[in-house]
Amino acid sequence: MAAEGPIAEPAPLPEYAGITEPMTVLTNLVLAVFALALSARLGYAAAADGKVAAFAMAGALMATAISALFGAVAHGVDPRTDAAVRKRFWRLALYATGLIGAATVASVAFFIAPRGAVRNAILIVAGVKLLAFWAAVTRRPEFRLAAGDNAGALAVLLAAAIYVWVRFDARAAPWLVAGILVSLVAGVIQARRVGFHRHFNHNDVFHVVQMVALYLFFRGGVLLGDR
Repeated sequence: MAAEGPIAEPAPLPEYAGITEPMTVLTNLVLAVFALALSARLGYAAAADGKVAAFAMAGALMATAISALFGAVAHGVDPRTDAAVRKRFWRLALYATGLIGAATVASVAFFIAPRGAVRNAILIVAGVKLLAFWAAVTRRPEFRLAAGDNAGALAVLLAAAIYVWVRFDARAAPWLVAGILVSLVAGVIQARRVGFHRHFNHNDVFHVVQMVALYLFFRGGVLLGDR
């Protein structure tokens, strides 16, 4: 899924109607609404069909929406007047990204392991991973920690998707792999700070590209079945 983009340096920041980084706020809000809609659709379908793996994927989409919403607030608050509020919502956005990774790994537990010890072990790893990440960002609320946690979760998902693709010709696998690859492109854009304009920077491009990845994950989630 998506880790929230880092907040910019305190000055100078584009501002409109008292909102700093207005385009980043807007793209974050669009991302949040889009992820929420996909989560609701996937969660409803998963609950109706009793597919726990798909329901966990819907949880990852929901966590993405929450992270994007907190990120919108963090990017929109002026650090010159409300630095404490900005930092507080940035930390909340980071906590939410940990839920994305945990839910993603949890989904793997249900579609790759039939039952028993393997499934339980993967779920334990997801829980421990989440607690370790929360402890780390509590000490150092840095974007690179969120990026690393998200990359680890996507690596687990990629390995699982390739396995079920090769072993069982799972229809969900190509969509999941495509989503991971698009997420990788989004990460490169973020890391290399590729932007088109001062008012459409690397964070904004990242959010737009990540929406494509979310749709691919959604399509994969719809086809995802428990084993």
